[in-house]
Amino acid sequence: MRTTSIHLRYAAQESTVKVTGASTVADAITQLGLVVDGDDRVSPAPETAVTDGMSLVVDVVSVTKTIKKSTVKYKTIKKKTSSMMKGKKKTVRKGRTGKVTRTYTTTTVNGVATTDVHKKTNRKVRNKIVKVGTSKLDSSRWKQWNKIAKCESGGRWSINTHNGYYGGLQFSLSTWRSAGGNRFAKYPNKASKREQIHVANRLYKKRGFSPWSCKP
Repeated sequence: MRTTSIHLRYAAQESTVKVTGASTVADAITQLGLVVDGDDRVSPAPETAVTDGMSLVVDVVSVTKTIKKSTVKYKTIKKKTSSMMKGKKKTVRKGRTGKVTRTYTTTTVNGVATTDVHKKTNRKVRNKIVKVGTSKLDSSRWKQWNKIAKCESGGRWSINTHNGYYGGLQFSLSTWRSAGGNRFAKYPNKASKREQIHVANRLYKKRGFSPWSCKP
């Protein structure tokens, strides 16, 4: 049988070996007792014919995968608005956490490891949006408005008597809208006491207390 000399590099270790009667690289690997599995890289290919003095490279490769699932916290975004009184907040969109899966693939070649990360978003994060009021209340006429409200509505700021007038200061819808009340609520009685007084102050700057039959 023919004996063939091979320059072998197995797992990055160099050596010169001899095989007898091996016709292919696969035969030489078996004869040399080399451990080779499906992840390992063999060059030239196992079916290649063995020739004297050829080089045979076997890179020992292992591949491991680790999967980690995580939750992504949402942020709270605050948006200032003059359609609400200062100090008042309103959530206009609820937050939702995101879901992410990361797959870590570690490939080790001849003892040297490298890791690739694949990120998959299973559910997108949705940030929470909160409106924050910026309108400041002029409280200099607070007592006067309380007195007018007591006369107009018995001091009941959420009243709706179905007579075309609403809230503690008995705004008509047309007056409420003309003074910018729609920024706070569609109907005066749906607005807070502070918001109703804020709108009344705006109307006062134009017309004083003339729109009200009750006077402070």
